[in-house]
Amino acid sequence: MDDKSFAYRAKKASGIAMMLAFLAFAVLPILWVLILSLRPATALFEPIWESPTNLTFDNFRGIADSGFPRALLNSFLTAGIATILSMIVGVPAAFALAKSRLRGKFVASWVLLLLRMAPPVGFVIPLFLIYINAGLIDTYPGLIMAYMTLTLPLVVWSMWTTFAQIPNELIESALMDGASLAKALVLVVIPAARPGVVAAAILGFLIAWNDFFFALIITRGSTVTAPVSIMNFISSDSVDWGSIAVAAICVTLPIIPVMVIANRYIVQSLSGAVKG
Repeated sequence: MDDKSFAYRAKKASGIAMMLAFLAFAVLPILWVLILSLRPATALFEPIWESPTNLTFDNFRGIADSGFPRALLNSFLTAGIATILSMIVGVPAAFALAKSRLRGKFVASWVLLLLRMAPPVGFVIPLFLIYINAGLIDTYPGLIMAYMTLTLPLVVWSMWTTFAQIPNELIESALMDGASLAKALVLVVIPAARPGVVAAAILGFLIAWNDFFFALIITRGSTVTAPVSIMNFISSDSVDWGSIAVAAICVTLPIIPVMVIANRYIVQSLSGAVKG
């Protein structure tokens, strides 16, 4: 075996070993959560190999009998509606910013970037004071509007970049065929920018789905979301780790099919792909 062949195989083996190490680093916490969800409280932190058959579904039954399913539904409703409204408002706004010749577009881009990067604590205090006076505390509209402060800047910023890649000739040809600007946007521009549209919607949904801070401040009982509801399993004198593990699985599982289905759209969006 020559030196070049040996070096190539050694480099390939080291790359595979590194990939396996990263995979183990990502998978082991998931396996640990699965094991915790199936272990009784008396054997929660015992090594699994000492009592591999000591498993129970009591943690799952406890979650089903608690208020967590309602909180999970609240997360779906608020995150989904906030994402839909952000797309309805943000897509036309991004198209206008990308294709119009308005002055101040540079300033608008920095304002959007500032809104996207600003921490939620910068918005939650004025929102809380406004919501108290408007009676929006612990209401679905209040939480949805709060989520839109997170999702709308992301949608406009990402779609602005996507629409800027659409050739102007494509839009002009649609207008010359008699289509209105709104019709050209719906029938021509959005289908051509479908990867970016799907990616923006999913990323916006994930931001709202994973939010903890806004929901903690704005919700109380009837509109509490899943990330906040997990705190109910923590008290001053104990922590129900089994229920927390089950809740973590319930919060994660609905996202996996969405990410699998939309994976190719997100990759195409990040690579700047636009359908011709």
